[in-house]
Amino acid sequence: MPKEALKQGEGLKAFFVNDPSKAWNEIRELKQIDLDMSGTIDNDELMALRSKNVRIGVKDKLMEIFGTHPNMLKRIKHLSTLTVR
Repeated sequence: MPKEALKQGEGLKAFFVNDPSKAWNEIRELKQIDLDMSGTIDNDELMALRSKNVRIGVKDKLMEIFGTHPNMLKRIKHLSTLTVR
């Protein structure tokens, strides 16, 4: 998508769960856990993620240090360990 088109949506970022301008990087990260490339993360993939070591780049590590939230893959891994009672 052209950068000009992305600039039009800058004011709407607050309404998204994740930053839409970083979506391409997040899709690349999600490919690590979407084993069957179905576009969804099913229960078996979540179970595999629990025991997997999440790999993130230097930039993402710095963003974790200075940001308010951990990396998306780390968040999903942690959420997969929680159980609903």
